[in-house]
Amino acid sequence: MKEDVGNEMLVQRAIDGDRAAFAALISRHYDTMFRVAWKYCGNREDAEDIAQDVCVRLGKTLQSFHGQSKFSTWLYRVVLNATRDHHRKNASRTKKLEAWAVEPSRLDVQAPEAVEDDETEMLWRAVRKLPDRQRDCLLLVFGEGLSHADAASALECAEGTIASNIHDAKKRLKVLLLEEEKVGN
Repeated sequence: MKEDVGNEMLVQRAIDGDRAAFAALISRHYDTMFRVAWKYCGNREDAEDIAQDVCVRLGKTLQSFHGQSKFSTWLYRVVLNATRDHHRKNASRTKKLEAWAVEPSRLDVQAPEAVEDDETEMLWRAVRKLPDRQRDCLLLVFGEGLSHADAASALECAEGTIASNIHDAKKRLKVLLLEEEKVGN
């Protein structure tokens, strides 16, 4: 609760033009912004771009935070919107890269970063294949540890919708993980 009070004070001071308060707010929440973006897209460079974009967006949209939810819950919504925008913006670039993958000599392909935990990476790859709403619910509840109520606030829906999407996502994940396991063996 103390952090929420601190956030509210920083938000109000930042809205009033206090640059140091805005910098403190960004510093306090940058790791969360990056972590959510990385879990959503699975790519460090994209996650860094998204986190930076969120920092810029906050400068423009911070005054739209009215304290109806916790600042961190509102921030999750901003980050998820930024990741979706980034994903849409890069869709055509991804299609070109996939087309070029047929002829790999045309690309300067770098080896993917080493993953510490293959099972966790396999799980997040499967989560990224889920429909948007299911993925968002899992990311917020299991990836970020939000309660169903906080996730519902961040996604602007009912708590029952969160529970339903998580239930459906778990069923779909079983199928996706079994398929990936078969491909891996």
